[in-house]
Amino acid sequence: MTDWDLATDECVEHLRALVRIPSVNPPGLPDGAAGLDSTGGETAAAAYCAEVLGSAGIGAEVLETVPGRGSCFARLPAGVPDPEPPLVLLSHLDVVPVEAEAWSRDPFGAELVDGVVWGRGAVDMKDMTAMELVVMLELHRSGAPLRRDVILAAVADEEAGGLHGALHWVGQRPDLFADAAGRPAAAALNEVGGYSMTVGGRRIYTIQVAEKGIAWTHVRASGTPSHGSMPSPDNAAVKLAGAVTALAAGPRPARVIPVVRRFFEGLGLADAVALAEAGRDGDASAALAAIVGDEVLLRSLEAMLRDTVTPNVIHAGRKVNVVPGSGAAEVDVRTLPGTDQEALVAELQELAGPDVTVEAILVMPPVEWPADTEIVRLMEAALRSADPDAAPLPMMITPGTDAKALALLGIPTYGFAPLRLDPHVPFLSLFHANDERIPVSALGFGLPVLHEVVSRFALADPR
Repeated sequence: MTDWDLATDECVEHLRALVRIPSVNPPGLPDGAAGLDSTGGETAAAAYCAEVLGSAGIGAEVLETVPGRGSCFARLPAGVPDPEPPLVLLSHLDVVPVEAEAWSRDPFGAELVDGVVWGRGAVDMKDMTAMELVVMLELHRSGAPLRRDVILAAVADEEAGGLHGALHWVGQRPDLFADAAGRPAAAALNEVGGYSMTVGGRRIYTIQVAEKGIAWTHVRASGTPSHGSMPSPDNAAVKLAGAVTALAAGPRPARVIPVVRRFFEGLGLADAVALAEAGRDGDASAALAAIVGDEVLLRSLEAMLRDTVTPNVIHAGRKVNVVPGSGAAEVDVRTLPGTDQEALVAELQELAGPDVTVEAILVMPPVEWPADTEIVRLMEAALRSADPDAAPLPMMITPGTDAKALALLGIPTYGFAPLRLDPHVPFLSLFHANDERIPVSALGFGLPVLHEVVSRFALADPR
């Protein structure tokens, strides 16, 4: 019988050790890693995972695409003659850069203060890596036979699309996500879902079954360089500004997909859905705001209702007295399941106008998996058992994850990093944010829940 207090302590120590490793993506940027050298950080984090597992007798390996861009793969083999397809425990080891001066604490110090672990990656997503490490260790320590392989994949480069991580290994080494017979995994558990949220006095747990697609887009303008003292109509900066303003103007039309409809209804937000579908965007936003107090959650819910277009990077000109001859913007386009991404980019070209070119540079489709499956039912049962006063709800997330890579192998990948959070914890606002942190109590709740799901899905005799 597992002592979950001790197991939680072990999980916290693994999390803190991982946070102390500056696995910033892109690597080698001291200004983005609080003055630390992040070169090789992903491999260092992967090596830590491999050492933890290897010291317990679990075979693990670190694989690199190029030096420093490492991922850890480990496997607990099935112990029955005719095993079922594997289960993958997926996480990513890279983190986004920090602005250290804006943090209250050392972003790579992994300080444990008043029951809270602080540091970059505490939420996104080294907490899940630490939980998955402990689940692997507990399964191995139990000695109980498995009816399927359990594979840990802690990978690099998720924050930049997975070209040095999941996307690469899916393409080059699909065997890493399959059994000895070559059958791909039956399912994978990944980040983002599983956490609790409180809306209108209701506590629910999200189970991620879908995520929006990505079409990262470049907008380019050209002009004629000339002296800045003589205003010119052929100014690339002015053209670019007009195009970006047009792309960012107003929300796109609402289109409510079934999983989002059910999610909103479960939150008591059916009226907002009806208003959005009627084209009454202002009234829909007001209906959401009347119930949802968390500003970041409110933005997330709004983004679930439509495709979104967000200009985030703008470059034009080099000197204040020179009319620029070129300029470029980077626009983050996120698409609902069912959206024709190529047609949407063409529409954006029309909106931006003839003075610029709009080109998608990275396109990854949405993913959506059935919610009525064995493993989802196990998640729902484990959450209800651990927190009878709350309800689990399938949902779609607006960011992208490595689920897109595993989808190429046909592996259903569900977001399930279970955490019970007090209503005042600003969980969603901590992703990619300053002062990223996670309560130990949330890990203490989630670890046995995750173990329960994995055990019941993977053990030959899960009693």
